[in-house]
Amino acid sequence: MLNVASRLAREGGYDAVQMRAVANEADVALGTLYRYFPSKEHLLVSAMLRQIESLHERLAVKPPQGLAAMERLVDVLRRANGALQRQQQFTVAVVRALVSGDELVAPVVRDVRDLMGGIILSALETPDSSEPSVPTQRALLVTEILQEVWLSSLVAWISGVEPASSVDRKLEAAVHLLFGEA
Repeated sequence: MLNVASRLAREGGYDAVQMRAVANEADVALGTLYRYFPSKEHLLVSAMLRQIESLHERLAVKPPQGLAAMERLVDVLRRANGALQRQQQFTVAVVRALVSGDELVAPVVRDVRDLMGGIILSALETPDSSEPSVPTQRALLVTEILQEVWLSSLVAWISGVEPASSVDRKLEAAVHLLFGEA
């Protein structure tokens, strides 16, 4: 179901993802689709979550590059944006669903936020640490600020307010400002 929804979103954006079409192409009953995904927004945010899970897996195989936390953060955020910018229609669809305000989607939105937050926090840690450290208040605040800048930059991009290149530029500027190297 997620594969079909993702493909439809890549091919035609938000409007192309119709629940009946997803059910038909996934060869499941419409009721089954709705049991797992009560709305199109829920389905699309779940597809975004799966993409971020894939990023998390890729980062485990090829960890963020850079000796300093700032360098690792920029690397992680560039990789995340690269994947989204290569699939513009998919990104428009999932970000639109992410900011829909649908309360039923909130648990999946929280999962997206938590997983991306965990990825950012991991980039802040020293790569040679034998065990994960407890995040400091500063690390949690840096993570939250970067997530907010990322989301607002994505919304500006998908809305046509700013070019795709502005997302990376703003995130990199935010990282430099947060680490006092602007």
